[in-house]
Amino acid sequence: MLKTFLKLLLTLIVIAAIAFTVFWFARPGHVSFEEVRAGVPYSESSRFAEIDGVRIHYQEKGVGTPPRVLIHGFTSSTYSWKDVFERLSRTFRVIAVDLKGFGFSGKSDGDYTRRAQAQLVAHLLNHLKIEKAWLGGSSMGGEVALNVALANPQRVAGLILIGSAGVEVKGSSSLAPAYVRIPFVGRTLTALALTSDKLVREGLEKSFFDDAKITAERVAHYYRPLRTRGGQLAALRARTQADQFPIEQDLGRVNVRTLIIWGAEDVLFRWRQDAQ
Repeated sequence: MLKTFLKLLLTLIVIAAIAFTVFWFARPGHVSFEEVRAGVPYSESSRFAEIDGVRIHYQEKGVGTPPRVLIHGFTSSTYSWKDVFERLSRTFRVIAVDLKGFGFSGKSDGDYTRRAQAQLVAHLLNHLKIEKAWLGGSSMGGEVALNVALANPQRVAGLILIGSAGVEVKGSSSLAPAYVRIPFVGRTLTALALTSDKLVREGLEKSFFDDAKITAERVAHYYRPLRTRGGQLAALRARTQADQFPIEQDLGRVNVRTLIIWGAEDVLFRWRQDAQ
């Protein structure tokens, strides 16, 4: 009886594995920038650079020093700056970057920690021959900006931190469901959850106080890379590697001018009262 049960169980596992493999590879591996260029805001300002073996997408416009470098949050991209990119470029040289694994940047295997992303940003500055810049970071991008300032203080003129990650705050939540951290199971459940844009829409509802901002266009832009195998794996890696190098203990070493912007109704990274 036990032997029969085990055979049946093994058969079901094999069938499930085959079904998931077919399901997984039925979706595209990545999003082609050229195929969707017409729908990308400010695509005429888009550039690509090979940084540490990763094809990095960024948008650049305007003149003025020091430049303003904009770094997006988790599962986001240069799209998150579309409402301010043009206006900022009238006064400053502005560079909005897609971090490794996000937007139209490469989604290779490897290190997705905030430290590694910060190193890519610093090396992009080298590529663009920028000696010093203001860094603006939202959510995860704020933690990346802080890591750039810690590792390369001489390269950072100042920081603009918008609902920044990197600081432990009780009552905060995450855009990523808790199950993404479960080995093997997390990948399967994430792939199944992202067969529709429901998870993305729920994430945007947490991110925006004004529901009017959650348009069909915005949902589609955030969802597009997450429909791909590369986009999903990159998001999982960025989430599971997020806490490997906690930065809060080193914040006292950040010695540059810093503007902190925090939403009073932010549920993802709540304002910490002892910081007032």
